[in-house]
Amino acid sequence: MTVFGYVCSPLCRGKAEDQGIKVPRYAGQKSAIEAKIWRKTVLTFGSVVGVLVLLIGSWALYSWYLSRPSTKFAVRFEDKVYSGSSAFAGKDQIIFLRGGTLARYDMKTKKEVWSHYLIDKSGFAKEIDEIEKTTRKAIDDANSNGREHVPKMPDREKLAKSMERSAAEAMQLRVAGQNIWVMTREYGSDDDSSWYDSGYKAKLIRYDWETGNVAKELPVNSRFGSVLRKGDELLLVDAKHGRRTITHIDLNTTDIRTEVLSTNDTQLASAKGVVPGTVGKAKASGGKSQGLPNAPGQDNGKALDPAKVKEQTAKLSYPAKLALPATLANAKTQNAALQEMDNPDGKLSPEEREDKREHVNLIPTDKGFLQVNVQLLEKKLTARSAMKAAPNKPALDGNVSAGRSMEVAQDMLNEMQRERGGDVVYEDESRYRIKVQHPDTAEAWSEDVVGRPEVFPLKTVTVVSPNKQVIVLDKSNKKLWQANLTYSVEGRFHEADEEETHYGEGPCVEKNNSLYVFDQGMLTAFDKASGNVHWRVPSVGISGLFFDGEGNLYVNTSDASPDTIKYSRQIDLSSRVSAVVMKVDAKSGKTLWASHPGGDISYISGKYIYSVQSQDVDDEEDGGGDNTIAVLSGNTGEPYVRIRRIDPKTGKVLWEHFEERCPLQLEFDKNIIRMVFKKEVKVMKYFTF
Repeated sequence: MTVFGYVCSPLCRGKAEDQGIKVPRYAGQKSAIEAKIWRKTVLTFGSVVGVLVLLIGSWALYSWYLSRPSTKFAVRFEDKVYSGSSAFAGKDQIIFLRGGTLARYDMKTKKEVWSHYLIDKSGFAKEIDEIEKTTRKAIDDANSNGREHVPKMPDREKLAKSMERSAAEAMQLRVAGQNIWVMTREYGSDDDSSWYDSGYKAKLIRYDWETGNVAKELPVNSRFGSVLRKGDELLLVDAKHGRRTITHIDLNTTDIRTEVLSTNDTQLASAKGVVPGTVGKAKASGGKSQGLPNAPGQDNGKALDPAKVKEQTAKLSYPAKLALPATLANAKTQNAALQEMDNPDGKLSPEEREDKREHVNLIPTDKGFLQVNVQLLEKKLTARSAMKAAPNKPALDGNVSAGRSMEVAQDMLNEMQRERGGDVVYEDESRYRIKVQHPDTAEAWSEDVVGRPEVFPLKTVTVVSPNKQVIVLDKSNKKLWQANLTYSVEGRFHEADEEETHYGEGPCVEKNNSLYVFDQGMLTAFDKASGNVHWRVPSVGISGLFFDGEGNLYVNTSDASPDTIKYSRQIDLSSRVSAVVMKVDAKSGKTLWASHPGGDISYISGKYIYSVQSQDVDDEEDGGGDNTIAVLSGNTGEPYVRIRRIDPKTGKVLWEHFEERCPLQLEFDKNIIRMVFKKEVKVMKYFTF
């Protein structure tokens, strides 16, 4: 039966089939057992293959589509704007201020709920008339004195566009729940104001959630600083004739309360930062340093910024690089002549004159405003060379070939740097008296220090940093300890506004029982109570710190060498400095990994870590086009934004999103990315486990 079943032979089975007799199948027959085994094998194999295909397909779908950001909401516009911001409000609702237009959209239906243009152009004509009157007077004066450079009468239409753009850029959007606020401002001063009273007049306007119409308007006066945000509260500082008034505006309830601090006739500085410093300022620089030389007369006296020069030079086309030495020679000659005409007696600028008035600063904290008084007692600026010695034989004296054009240009740029005074920096070793008054204490701390001090109010301590030192005070203004640093601390207290910490905290950060301080070339972890050093990590170019809540910190820094600090004014077109992100164990200081993601980390929340690299390029309408090299080459680079998600375990890039345009605003919220472009508002999202 195991062979033939219920028949005796295949012959019998054939006869039964011919006569239509159905012979039952014997379960123990060998062929039946083999067929059953084969079916199970095929079914098992098919199931395994199906599961593998499903897993591979799911992995491919997740890796190449679901785990990468895709557009969930987008609205495009025909007109181009140059300022913008956005915020989520309510379920599936987005509010954005784009140029001068405020709008609310439903992201689910992708429909506009309402939009309003907020800029009043009625006052532009009067301002343009005043500009034309002033310019006409300058033209007549130049002609009557026989000057070579005569101003040109501005185009009224371009002036109107410029004013409209400036008005839009001055607007600030703040959203709390369904309360939509926009602050507008216009610069000016009261008729009876003295020289230190000038500031700007502003309006804070709340717009109705349903219609977008004006619901409430608050005239505010804020001097020496922009509006600061603390949670759902706005802080505005008004300082007139020594009377310092803080206005608190609750964005949810619209309640307003005013706080008068004290009366003092000393000069009031910014309520947003601490006393401006002069460390590293170039001799006769006349202001900020710049990149490649502009058209003659537009950058007269300014020192060159080596980083900007390298960045701009790298973007030049090959013909432009060949012509660079000739272009620089022409710019150098013309600027030298203009400088001699404009400043024949070599007088110091107002910023370089000795100022021994007491400066008062107001720095916002969680419990009120920290008052810092700083007075210069004895001025002492120590000059230090910030460039390498000039070569004995300049590259221009040798065989100048096409292959050596950049070497020649580098020599010429460094020579121009020396002629502009950019080879010397002044380290401030003056003696200052500083007084710190915490809002919760009656007693103030005061001490004479060497070097202009920076002040950083933290959660439980206040850090004062003059030159290469840190002095730590508790909240009762008692001095806890002080320590020396390797280099000077650079940076300002930028947490005054909670929305301005995109690239990390610092340079002083308090976390648990440690105080982290980074200077120009070192990150140091101190014991907060005693000042003992836990560890140090050398790194040049640290710009901010992020903490992940798991005992690790992420450091935005660079791979620059210490020579870039010593020779900060030296222009080296051949060197390449790139952004570096380091993950450091907060307890031991051990570097867990270091990555070159191409940009700085700008957001960390748990497993979500993003680095951003971007570049915006001004077109002629943007106000650009005056740079000599850009005009020569016709190539100023292309705008772009590159967003990378970083694996917190390894530092490797999980995915990259690239667009050939630069956003006006870029915000992250875990797996949601919100961007405002010149012609589009877009929200992207991706799936993650």
